[in-house]
Amino acid sequence: MKISIVVSNSLKKDPRVIKQIKAAMAAGHEVQFVGYRDENLDREFLNALGCRCDIVDFGDDYVGQLRSVYKKIRRRLARKERAIRCLCDFRPDVIHANDFDMLGLSYRAAKKCKAGLVYDSHEIFAENIGIAERKWMKRQIIRSERRLVRKVDRMISVSHAAAAYFEEKYAIRPTVITNCPMKNTLPLLDKTSDAFEVVYQGLMVRGRGYEEFVDAARLLPDGIRLKLRGYGSLEPKLRADIEEKHLSEKVVFAPPVEVAQLVQAASASHVGAVLTRPVNLNFKLSVSNKVFEYAAAGLPVLLSDVPEHRYLNKQYGFGVILDEVTPEKIADAILRLYGDKELYARLAENARTMSDEMNWEAESEKLLEIYRSVYQRVEERRK
Repeated sequence: MKISIVVSNSLKKDPRVIKQIKAAMAAGHEVQFVGYRDENLDREFLNALGCRCDIVDFGDDYVGQLRSVYKKIRRRLARKERAIRCLCDFRPDVIHANDFDMLGLSYRAAKKCKAGLVYDSHEIFAENIGIAERKWMKRQIIRSERRLVRKVDRMISVSHAAAAYFEEKYAIRPTVITNCPMKNTLPLLDKTSDAFEVVYQGLMVRGRGYEEFVDAARLLPDGIRLKLRGYGSLEPKLRADIEEKHLSEKVVFAPPVEVAQLVQAASASHVGAVLTRPVNLNFKLSVSNKVFEYAAAGLPVLLSDVPEHRYLNKQYGFGVILDEVTPEKIADAILRLYGDKELYARLAENARTMSDEMNWEAESEKLLEIYRSVYQRVEERRK
């Protein structure tokens, strides 16, 4: 089977799509990756993948932000046409479109080369920041997505909450494939710190409770330390807040690590935090990779009260759900885990159980089944 996997980036910073490619290749399929040039483009990384990689690249004028509306439209159209040509040149049996922005061109390419089409929605695209507040754009995306999902062979979603949204919105029930990490092969680190440490790692942006997490340090005793690991637009403000509130003894920044090392790095802490607030529908229905990374590290997790966190915690009982993301609620939950050794041990054991069941090796079997079922449809249509 020939499978084309399409996404609107250059792959290196997209672990979900990397895992798709590796799973398909490990199953013996011939794989093509089609992506767009961006600031993370790494030719050596792509060459080492071992599959055909086509990067749509028109030079520096087609990378980064553009002020001209005309140039933006020209770039979008040119990229789509080049991506379609790359796909048709490979003549795949199945095209896997990652996210809505790749769905339209993937549909056109699938029609041209009579391939099957898988739509993998990583988020509620119409509810994304920058789109949801532009009502005309949101309406257009919903209208287009509703039309196109009726033409795909299979659809994938990253959470049960998002899958329920799509079922209600478009009368299609996606298969849920969570973005779990691979089973960890690196040794977990000893918790050698004298302090009881709570780590929050990931992309530091608004709406994910980072400000409240830092502010909670004011309410914690000296034996507890908070750790931030990652990067993002909110980092300068967080550093300034820590300095202004004299919290540098209680809140520390850890250097970022490669994706493959996130689980090992988290294991040196005692508790993980995922505090995404439901500031929009996209945040409300999503689930962070961090949940599964912390579980793989054997950490109990502080969780914000969003549907997928409730669903997973009901299944496995690995965390403490906060009814509100405030410094006071965060501090109370940390103190509870710090003081109740029996509770801490039970949640840590449940986290390990969750990781044994929810990992990419298990989730990828669902993906490979989708490829097989779509390929069977394609073979029937080609007869």
